[in-house]
Amino acid sequence: MQCPPPDPTQLTRAPELWFADDNLILRAESTLFRVSKGVLAARSSVFRDMLAFGDAAGEETLDGCPVVRMHDSAADVHAFLRAIFDSSFFEPPPAKTDLAAITGILRLAHKYDVQFLRRRALQHLDTGYPTSLAVYEVSGGETFASDGLDDALRTIQVASEVGAPWVLPTAFYFLCYSDMRDILGAAQWALLSPADQGTAISSYTRQRTACPPVLPFLRIPFTEGCTALDACTAYKAAYLEDVAAWNISDPLGSYKDWTPFEGRICAYCLERSEEYHRRARKKLWDELPAVYGLPGWDVLEAMKAEALAVEPV
Repeated sequence: MQCPPPDPTQLTRAPELWFADDNLILRAESTLFRVSKGVLAARSSVFRDMLAFGDAAGEETLDGCPVVRMHDSAADVHAFLRAIFDSSFFEPPPAKTDLAAITGILRLAHKYDVQFLRRRALQHLDTGYPTSLAVYEVSGGETFASDGLDDALRTIQVASEVGAPWVLPTAFYFLCYSDMRDILGAAQWALLSPADQGTAISSYTRQRTACPPVLPFLRIPFTEGCTALDACTAYKAAYLEDVAAWNISDPLGSYKDWTPFEGRICAYCLERSEEYHRRARKKLWDELPAVYGLPGWDVLEAMKAEALAVEPV
C-alpha cells in the first residue's frame, strides 16, 4: 500500500539542515531535514545499509526526494545531524556544549552506529560525571552546565540505554542527594527504565547511610596534639550551628575549601580534620559503585577506556 505524501503545510523545514541540492529528506516528528545520502551513509553503517537498496516502491517523496521517517525526537535528530554536517557544532572537549545536545547525539550515534560521535559525546559526558575523585574535586572542567535533578535523570537514562555504566555512579549520586519526593515528581522520572527506577529507590537509603560518616570531623576533639584546646573546642562547637544547612547526603560537595578554619583552630586540629575528611571522602568514593549495584571503579574505568579509545586510522 502506497504511503500518502507528507502534507508540506503541516511540516517545518530545519533551516540549518535543509540543503536544496541534496537527495534525502529525513522526517522526525513534524520537522524535515534535507541532507546528503552519501555523507550520511559514509558516517553511519545503519544508514548505509538502509539506503543501499535504493528507492523502494511506495515510499514517501517530497520535491522528488525520498522521505525517511525517523522514530526519534526532532530535537535529538537536529543535534545529531548538525554534529554530522556542521563540523563546528559539536567539537571535542574542552569545547563547550550543553547536556541536551550531548545526550541527543549520544543516543542517536549509538542507535545509528556513528562511532566518532558516540566517543565524542561520551568524552563530554565524562567531564561532568568523572570516574576519578581527583577529577571530581577539580571544579570548572565540565563542558556543559547541569541543572541538577532532571539532568541527572536524563544522564542515567541515556547512559543505561547506550551501555555506559561508568557514568552511573556519579549520576546516581547527584540524583540521590535530592529529596525523594522531588525525584518521583520530576518530569524525567517516568522515562527511566524500571531497572534504573528500582536502583534509584533502593540506593537512596544506602547513600544516606554511607554519607554521614564523612562529616563528623568537627565533633572529634583532637586533644592529644591540640595547642589551643579551649579555643578550638569553642570554635568547633559554635560552627556546628551551621551543620543543619549542609546537605547530609552530599559530603563530596562539602568542605573542599578549608580556608574558613585557618586562624580559627590550631594548625594541628586543622591538619587532623582535613586528614580525617580526606580519608572518609576517599572511602565513600571507592564504595560509590557498590551503593548502586555496579562493578568497582577498576572495572568501570576499563570499560570507559575501551569505549573512548580512538580507533587506528
